[in-house]
Amino acid sequence: MDTIRVCTGCGAHLTADAPQGLCPQCLMKAGLPSRTGGTWTGGFIPPEPESLAPHFPQLEILELLGHGGMGAVYRARQRGLDRIVALKILPPIEGMPNFAGRFTREARSLARLNHPSIVTVHDFGQAGPYYYFLMEFVDGTNLRQLIRDRHLRPQEALGIVPQICEALQYAHDEGVVHRDIKPENILLDRKGRVKIADFGLAKLLGHVPPDSQITGTGQVMGTPHYMAPEQFEKPLEVDHRADIYALGVVFYEMLTGEVPMGRFAAPSEKVQIDVRLDEVVLRSLEREPSRRYQRVSDVKSQVESITGMIANLPPAVRRAFGFEFRSKTMLWGLPLVHIATGMDPVTGRRRVATGIIAIGDIAKGFVASGGMAFGIVAFGGLALGIIPIGGLSFGVAALGGVALGLVFGYGGCAIAPIAVGGLAIGYYATGGAAVGAYAWGGNVRHPEAREFFRNMSINRLYPWVMMLCILPPFIAGIVQWFIIRRQHKNEKEQAPPVIHSSSDRR
Repeated sequence: MDTIRVCTGCGAHLTADAPQGLCPQCLMKAGLPSRTGGTWTGGFIPPEPESLAPHFPQLEILELLGHGGMGAVYRARQRGLDRIVALKILPPIEGMPNFAGRFTREARSLARLNHPSIVTVHDFGQAGPYYYFLMEFVDGTNLRQLIRDRHLRPQEALGIVPQICEALQYAHDEGVVHRDIKPENILLDRKGRVKIADFGLAKLLGHVPPDSQITGTGQVMGTPHYMAPEQFEKPLEVDHRADIYALGVVFYEMLTGEVPMGRFAAPSEKVQIDVRLDEVVLRSLEREPSRRYQRVSDVKSQVESITGMIANLPPAVRRAFGFEFRSKTMLWGLPLVHIATGMDPVTGRRRVATGIIAIGDIAKGFVASGGMAFGIVAFGGLALGIIPIGGLSFGVAALGGVALGLVFGYGGCAIAPIAVGGLAIGYYATGGAAVGAYAWGGNVRHPEAREFFRNMSINRLYPWVMMLCILPPFIAGIVQWFIIRRQHKNEKEQAPPVIHSSSDRR
């Protein structure tokens, strides 16, 4: 006998392939903060600051910052304390006679959360038709904007995750589950400090009587792509491990710029990171809660053990792992100067310098200098570019020990349509030994080749070629030495003073 599947949200019949036990309409509703059927609706139009003013005489409401199905947020000035705050109002509530008690219980639980990485709730209540939260104002941006603008590098993501973990672990210890962790709810102030906002979907753990559960039967809270499977299937049994799943989604998205959906690749297959981080992300995303990390602090410990080991070493020891400098001045989305040498302790891979001027073991830029250099003008042991200069160079006009040129080659061994070198191979070739249609050298003397290279004034070209080979790498070395010296000086100045005991002085 066939089993008839019904939607856990509305009771409608489901097709065999319906995801997570929800019909398409309920699946979409699950991803929206708005509600229907005795709660708030998605058609909420935020009131103008002027119309709110009579309900909040203690505030000077300055501007609307944003709005959605869960309400609207305004920037305001608290007159008595003369401080900027954020005012969040919920849409008008209809058909929920017990909402006031539920709101008060939830608001009190949120107000007791006192952590530097959680947006502080200063006050809450009801003003006219509006339920409101008066919160700390965070002057900065949210994680969604950083991901969307591609301004988030893996190293920065690895600095953000431990801060999120600290805040969530604190909330979990206080019996509060966020239930809607996503980039929009993770704010960063101008100093890069994390502030988690909107615990409005949180469920109180162990502090609410059974007859006053905030989550009703069949109600699904959260945003689909970030929700743990149990939030769809067993919403009344959701615990703190749902936040760990959502953190795994956010972590993956910060590293790769993509949300993990269906069959997805490990993060290290999409971006250069330490492969050990794959295990952290993938374990956080386990479908079964029992297979995930059981405490969010375990995620923090794993990330820090992988990425923080080198950062805690003395500066003199850290220098053994190489050096990196990136100028703040940007041009066409690239740093003006990027110097990178040695192994990156975060990724376990060799650093790559990428900038307008790039200097390093591996350098990619408009002007690149390094062991391997790729650029318009490239200097290196292996150099590729329009004008490459190196031990082995390949480009339009190549100069080097072995020079392979599309037009011109100059070097110990030069292979190009126009080749000059100890061994020159080309259509026009001149050197100690020359091979070509028109060649002039120790082994062959073609009069037309002699005339061609005489017109090129090859003897007058020689000193300029030598200067081009020697001077730019020398300047790059001086710049690199100066920046590294300055970095070491800054590290020494920032190092804590050594305190000697009285016995040491004796």
